Amino acid sequence: MKPGFNPSLTEPQRGMGLVELMIGMTIGLIVLMALGYFFIGSTQANRTHNDVSRMQESGRHAMEILGSAIRQAGYRTDADVAFAGTALDGTNDTPDTLTVQYDAQEGGEPDCSGANVAAGALVTYAFEVTGGLQLTCNDQPVADNIEDMQITYGIDSNKDGVIESYKAAPSAVEFGQVAAVNVALTVRGPTANAATGGDGFLRQTYTSTFTVRNQAR
Repeated sequence: MKPGFNPSLTEPQRGMGLVELMIGMTIGLIVLMALGYFFIGSTQANRTHNDVSRMQESGRHAMEILGSAIRQAGYRTDADVAFAGTALDGTNDTPDTLTVQYDAQEGGEPDCSGANVAAGALVTYAFEVTGGLQLTCNDQPVADNIEDMQITYGIDSNKDGVIESYKAAPSAVEFGQVAAVNVALTVRGPTANAATGGDGFLRQTYTSTFTVRNQAR
């Protein structure tokens, strides 16, 4: 070999073959698909997390409002005077409805529609779930994403502090014997395609039991 001779300057450069090109493209497609699945999975997980958080907040808020009213049912400002209203009433349907009444406390108080009720006058809370996924009270929305409300009433007929049975549709007399109210709320997530199967909406049922203090022993 002559001094200073460089074979790379005279030998032709070898290009990429068809097989190598196809392998490279295949690897690239696999990487892109993996990234796509990762992105879709991350988006789905984020959507699900947000829906679960909103469902929990809606369920908690609705239960707080219902529980506050139920615990006050039948309260009267003068214990020596018979209660003038109907402490509890409701309908057994899909969804159920619930109406609560009690005397406004000293100084008066607003009802759930914001109307001020004078001290001693009847406060009425009429709850129902609308087709628009809202829990309403006196026709005013108080919680979103509520799909269904089912209520059963714990009857203590002899006022001995022991609930004998839970009924979905008590008689008028039995409503006066209700010592506890069990509320089951079905909350639907606000985003479609957040769940697999069905209609794609997440759902969760929240259940709480509230004591009717003014009718319980």
